[in-house]
Amino acid sequence: MNGPLFAMKPGESLSMTLPPVTTTQLVQYAGASGDFNRIHYDHPFAVEAQLGGVIAHGMLTMAFMGRAVGEWAGTPGRVKNINARFTSPVRPGDRVRVQATVTAPEATGHVACTLEAWVEDTRVAVGEALIAR
Repeated sequence: MNGPLFAMKPGESLSMTLPPVTTTQLVQYAGASGDFNRIHYDHPFAVEAQLGGVIAHGMLTMAFMGRAVGEWAGTPGRVKNINARFTSPVRPGDRVRVQATVTAPEATGHVACTLEAWVEDTRVAVGEALIAR
C-alpha cells in the first residue's frame, strides 16, 4: 500500500509530532547503538560540558525522522536513503515535529523530499530522504 507521500506534488508537505522524548528511549538507544557517552544520561556531566543538561543522541533524532518518513511511505522498507545534519540538541521531554516536503518525483518512480525536525520553534535537524514506490 502506498502512503501519502506518493500522492503529493513538489512543494507539498506533511508533518508529524511525536510523543515526548523519554529517558527510557535514551537508555534503549544507548544500548542498541553502544553509544554510552555520559552527555546522554549524566545530568551533572552534561551541565559541566556546557550542554545545559542531558541531550538525546543525534541519531535518535534521525530515527524519529525515519519513523515519520516510513509511515508516510506506507512501509519503512520503501525508505531507500535518509540523511540528516543536527542543528540543535533534543532533550528528554521535548516533542519532535518532523516535516517532509516533496522536492521531486524521481524518473525512477522514487520520491525525493527534504526533511526538517523541530522542537517548538527551534529546528533541530535537516536532511533528505529518497522513497521507492
